[in-house]
Amino acid sequence: MALPSTVIISANPKSGARSGLDQAASLRQALEQRGFVAEMYTDVDAMASRADRCQQERTLRTVVSAGGDGTASLVLSKIPSDIPVTLFPLGSENLVANYFEMTRDIDRTVACIENLDTEPLDLFLANGRLTLLVASVGFDAEVVRQVHENRRSHVTRSVYRMGILRAMFSYRWPKFRVQRRDADGNWGESVTANWVFAFNVPRYAAGIRIIESTSISDGLLDVGMFQGGRLCQGLWNYGMVVRGVHEQSGAWKRFQTSGLRISLVTENTAANVQPEVAYEIDGDAGGVLPLEVIYSGSKAMIVSGRSVGA
Repeated sequence: MALPSTVIISANPKSGARSGLDQAASLRQALEQRGFVAEMYTDVDAMASRADRCQQERTLRTVVSAGGDGTASLVLSKIPSDIPVTLFPLGSENLVANYFEMTRDIDRTVACIENLDTEPLDLFLANGRLTLLVASVGFDAEVVRQVHENRRSHVTRSVYRMGILRAMFSYRWPKFRVQRRDADGNWGESVTANWVFAFNVPRYAAGIRIIESTSISDGLLDVGMFQGGRLCQGLWNYGMVVRGVHEQSGAWKRFQTSGLRISLVTENTAANVQPEVAYEIDGDAGGVLPLEVIYSGSKAMIVSGRSVGA
């Protein structure tokens, strides 16, 4: 029986510092030259419909997510989890692609599609929305909110640096109530924190290392959180994260769980504290608290570049 030969490319024209459509089109051309049937879509629903038909016909080899981390989350939310997904990183950070050693080198990407070696990746839901990497509540989520509310074009690291400066003068480090789910699926007693990270993949933006030993397929989130809500303490915690020494802090706590709930402690909604607090998922603005992150019970099949030479 012939191997499935159809490759569907889902291209996000807004990823990264400039449009990646030309690179996605070049990938399509290279695949066709290697004998694949390659199709490219910028409409994610049209992509999903076509992928479903090809999967039923047993002609689909892989869906290529051509964009950043947010594009990968969106693509995976639209297709069945048993379809192999190849990451063609065109975003600003590309944290998931970097973890799986995928690059925007076209020849290497074609080789990965030919090999089709895959690794399982846990799929979590953050308020019902698929998340692959991280969900967080605190200073970084406020930076992401400000960046996305003020964006006028493609997002670059300089845009994020401006967002950090704005947040330093406006954010007031409110207190959150945090609950975790135990092994039996029950929600435990709550604790309080002022900055919370929940990792599925051990990667974070700008090369910052927060939790490095996260497993991508154990059905658990690795959660880290800071306690201490004054402005000086918050900025001190931020500095420790940037320097990678936060685990030495007595304000830092860490645990694993299959589910997490975070809500705002209401007595902190005074005039000088914002009554709505943002959360971010996979580097994108997600909304405002409360937030619930739970394991979906399924895993994605991500094409890995580890077996292909650089």
